[in-house]
Amino acid sequence: MNGQRENRIDLLRGLSLLLIFIGHAEFTFSLTFQHSRGFCDASEIFVLLAGMSSALAYYRPDAGLRLERPWKRALRLYLVHLLLFAIMLTISAVIIGAFDQTAWAAEMTDFWQDPFHHGFQALLLGYMPGNLDILPMYVVLLLIAPFAFLLHDWSRSAFMGLSCAVWFIAGLGHINLPNAALEGHSWYFDPLSWQFIFVIGIYLGVRMKRGQPVLPYNGAVFAAAALFAIAAIPLNLVVHLGVVDPPFGGLHHQLVSKTNGGPLRILNVLAILYLAWNIPAVKTAADHPAMRLVCVAGRHSLAVFSAGILLSFTAAVLMRHSPDMPLAVQLLLLAGGCALQLAIGWMLEVRKTARAGAQSYGMRRTA
Repeated sequence: MNGQRENRIDLLRGLSLLLIFIGHAEFTFSLTFQHSRGFCDASEIFVLLAGMSSALAYYRPDAGLRLERPWKRALRLYLVHLLLFAIMLTISAVIIGAFDQTAWAAEMTDFWQDPFHHGFQALLLGYMPGNLDILPMYVVLLLIAPFAFLLHDWSRSAFMGLSCAVWFIAGLGHINLPNAALEGHSWYFDPLSWQFIFVIGIYLGVRMKRGQPVLPYNGAVFAAAALFAIAAIPLNLVVHLGVVDPPFGGLHHQLVSKTNGGPLRILNVLAILYLAWNIPAVKTAADHPAMRLVCVAGRHSLAVFSAGILLSFTAAVLMRHSPDMPLAVQLLLLAGGCALQLAIGWMLEVRKTARAGAQSYGMRRTA
């Protein structure tokens, strides 16, 4: 791979961040909007792209086991998660204390029933209210990334086969990590299942880094991917809206399970990525100045995602306080939240560019 940045990754990741914010904000249209993209949603796209980005950032061919960089990133994500947890706890405490409205504080209310015990659980990632379990999943994925790179260099077949086997066994046996904050007492994003999506991303990212074809165009595959991605939208919506009962009973839930990364969700996200990679307009849009803000947001995904989590929590509190909020006000909150996330990405990019310029100037002065 040459030194040129792949803007399609940044564009798709930036769009995913905005879609995740809309889905988490609990607007009256959030849930339907989230189900209007087929069997998968922005979370699968984001994790798949995260695997690709991890390979591009940390993979070194035949370099052995190198833990420092991905584990350092995992530590940073863990600390950011704890900071977000502390901020949301503060918000919930203010709501409960000032307004005596525990319902407004969402899942954070249970924390205050036994704060010391739940606080210890939170440090061990065993107490994670809704929307606070995405970064911990990514922490686990980054911890296993160096071993995935090592296994990839040893045998790509074993690399993909083992990941698929773990995904299948975890999903079939509902093997998960404990989470005392949720009703099911398990992680909403089971890392044992979601590692398969991440590993597929690593496989694609390694190919990209080596300059090998990534998702090369094939007419039949493109047609099948388009048919699947388009058909998945109404098929998923009619079940979500209750127009028809879920086909296959309990099996349907397993096929589209978000916790266990159901097979229809994986096929759907792969179809979407294949289409995005082979539609010239996507590449053109990714390189166009008009989409630069979205690409920049994708480039600074941690800060933008963190802001989105806090903004969506605030929006959810407002929606619980005013469930009959006019649609125009909801759309205004949506636009404001998206604009703020884009602005954060832009400010970080400006600061990064200025820092790089200063370092370059300093090197020229000392040369």
